[in-house]
Formats: sequence, C-alpha cells, structure tokens
Amino acid sequence: MADTPDLEAAGGRQEAELALLTAMYPGNLDWNGHRRELTYRTEEGGVLTLRLPDDYPEKSTPQLVMATGKNKTDLRDLARSRMAALRNHPDEETLDAIIQAFDELVKQRAQTSQETGRSVDQLSGKTTSKPAFKTVVVWLHHLLNTNKRKLALNPSINSGAVKGITKPGYPGVLVYSGNADAVEAHVAELRNQRWQAFQVRLDEPGQSPWNFAADSILEVESMSEVTKNIVGEINKQAFLKAIGVK
Repeated sequence: MADTPDLEAAGGRQEAELALLTAMYPGNLDWNGHRRELTYRTEEGGVLTLRLPDDYPEKSTPQLVMATGKNKTDLRDLARSRMAALRNHPDEETLDAIIQAFDELVKQRAQTSQETGRSVDQLSGKTTSKPAFKTVVVWLHHLLNTNKRKLALNPSINSGAVKGITKPGYPGVLVYSGNADAVEAHVAELRNQRWQAFQVRLDEPGQSPWNFAADSILEVESMSEVTKNIVGEINKQAFLKAIGVK
C-alpha cells in the first residue's frame, strides 16, 4: 500500500480534491509534489500515474504518464481512450472520474482473462456458471438530492430482486444484495447520475445474498444503523472493512 500523500505542494482546489481522494481511496494513492504526479494502485494490481499541471483544474486537465494492468500490461492507449470519452474540460475536477474509469478498465481486462480461462476449461470438458447473487457497497461523497434518494430506494428494473440499505448525508452509503443482474442494473443506473464521488467499495458475487432486517431497501440515518440492519456477523464485518472502519 502507498503512504499517505503529502499534499503541501498542491494548492487550492487541487489540494482539496487530493484530500478528498485520499479519504475515498485510503492507502491506494501516492502524491509526489516535486514531480506533481499522482499514482493510484488498484486492488487488482493496476497502476495509474497522472501528472497535474500547476494550473489544474482551473485551466488544464490531468496528463497521463503511466497505466498498467495486472502483470504490468501496458494500458496507456486504452486509458487515454477512456479519459477522452470523459470529455474532461478545464475548470472541472476530474480525478475521481478518471480513477473510476481506470478501475473499470483493469477489472474488465481481468474479467476477459478469466473468461478466456473458462473457455479453455469448457474445451477440456469442465463447466462453470455465473454466481446467481451479488452484493455491492457504494461510498458517496454525499447523498442529499431528493430524486437521487428516491432512485436509490426504488430500482426501476426488477425491484423485488434487490434488497438493501441506504444512508443519505455525508458520506452517503448504499448497500444492495440480491439477483446479480438486478443489482448490477440498479448500480449502473445510479452511477449514471451526476455525483461528486461514486465509489464501489465492495463488489461480491456469491451463491446467496446478504440478509437485512427489512425485506426491502431501507433508508436509515446513521452508519451504525446500516450495520445494525445487516444480518450476520460475517456480513457486518465485510461491510465495515469495505468502508474502511475495520
């Protein structure tokens, strides 16, 4: 894990954004103030390095220095395409969006590798199956907007197949579990909203969903209430670890 970034060489909005990212991705960031380079390490072994000009974000955008996947696979061209697709503009904080796009790129590459392995297994006569259920924990910088809170509580597709808990305020927290396809669709729908920060802290496939105190998606007021409404000590510990409490 990386050390806590030294933010003294950054200033103003840039320093505030780096401080927020440090809270969002504890242990995964390294800021080199002398070189003005931010390095992010994914849980899957990917490494992203961005150079921040002195006048970012007021007048310029981050510059890609390095992007590698698992086993140091060169992902610079793919990362540049993802960054271009974000349509980042000067005077706009974009680091979290870039990090999320890189995270998804590394995960997709890893999944492609796994699927290639499954194809080999199938040729040799072995069979595999996609887990029927999934649990996702999302960390938000905040959840205040009434429409977003309603959407978080009411999946538009196959709503009965998803259970969970939402906590509005600072930070916002979402916990969903149930049918894998339904959970993925609901999280994707939420991700497409405008967020200052939207980070998936846990994405866990399994043969059974998590259980909650309520047989629906429940909104609570505090982090302790989220934990209280998760049934099962193993699941509670997994949640606390995902949000960085344990």
